Formats: sequence, C-alpha cells, structure tokens
Amino acid sequence: MKPSAPDIAPPETTTPAPAAKPTLMARFKALLLEYGPVAFALYWLSFGLSMVGFWAAIRAGFKPEGVGAQAGTWGAAYVATQLIKPLRLGAVFVLTPLVARIPPVARFLERNRHKWSDLL
Repeated sequence: MKPSAPDIAPPETTTPAPAAKPTLMARFKALLLEYGPVAFALYWLSFGLSMVGFWAAIRAGFKPEGVGAQAGTWGAAYVATQLIKPLRLGAVFVLTPLVARIPPVARFLERNRHKWSDLL
C-alpha cells in the first residue's frame, strides 16, 4: 500500500501571497516623507482653489440642490469641495512629483529633506 500524498504543498513550493495595497493615508504619508512641504502645499492649494472656485460658481448663479442648498454659499462650497476630495488627492499624487522636478523646488527638497523626514 502506498502512502497518500499530503494535501498541503511543501513550504518551498508555495507562492507568497501578494502584498496588500497600501491605504490612501499610507500612500499620502509616504508622499509627505518623500516630498514634504511640496505635497502639503499642493494639497492645501487644491483645497483653497476648489473652495473659492465653488464659492464663485455659486455666487455667479449655480444653484446647488440637496444638503448644500441650505448651508449658505460658503457651506455649499465646502460640501462640494469635500465631494471632490478623491479627485483633489489624485491631482496631488500626480502633480507633486512633477512640481518637485522644477529646479528651484528640487534644490529646496534636497537641502531640507532632513527637516521633515524625522517628523513623520
């Protein structure tokens, strides 16, 4: 009688499980570690431009419906800005490395990288 083959493969033949995709906050933290104040500034610049843009659109005659309609102009602009947060974060992830290639920005990052890499 032959011994039956085990149901489990030997450890050396198993393939490792693929690494889990990092969370958005983990990716944003890694972006901050690499590019520091450039990523931080682009994030807040995108927030400010979106907020002012929505405020101007509402003041120019765009009539929001739903929750934002009862909140006033700045409140509606804030709600709209929060609704496009994934798009703004995507823009920050794409634009930060491009802005960091600009020579004065690249020199700034090289000279000051040690200042923020210890903070996070």
